Amino acid sequence: MRSRFLPEAVLFLLLAIVLAAATNALAGSQRKLKWVGSYDLPAERLAAAGVAAKPSGAAPTSASSKSFPPHPDKAWLEISGDDAAGLHAAGSTVFLDARRTNVYEQGHIAGARPFSVWESDVDDKVKALFQEGRDQSQPVVVYCSGGDCEDSHTLAQKLYFVGFDNVLVYKDGFPDWQKRNLPIHTGAAP
Repeated sequence: MRSRFLPEAVLFLLLAIVLAAATNALAGSQRKLKWVGSYDLPAERLAAAGVAAKPSGAAPTSASSKSFPPHPDKAWLEISGDDAAGLHAAGSTVFLDARRTNVYEQGHIAGARPFSVWESDVDDKVKALFQEGRDQSQPVVVYCSGGDCEDSHTLAQKLYFVGFDNVLVYKDGFPDWQKRNLPIHTGAAP
């Protein structure tokens, strides 16, 4: 019995890899995933294991970021709708929508950027956000559809891997934002 287990396990693993490659090859442009992401991190960032130093000349900490200090030991912290609304009202926090682009275009938090974790350009968007030179200890709010949706957590993990150490997951997401009658925009990102 034991002698058959290893060959069967290897066969199933190879079959899974072949099917994954075939599925990815046949996927549409928005759903096709890259096999390997590249973020071109500087050596000192890699040596720091994801903990970013504040850039010299960084602006003083705002009132909203005092409530949410960096958490380099965790990929994200979950926040409530009240917290998300407060950060949005402050106007200096980046909001990222982890839902699919077609859902984003139907309605999203005003000013949020589309960052769907299920589309092929997500790694490019994460890389571009990193290269903007933002202070990575400042809050970044990510959200999806709330409830059982894990897309915001997946995006938070990607951001954490490139050095963002203050990612906040709006746990109730866009449905909660709508219930609160907070600012919503429709259409594609500007």
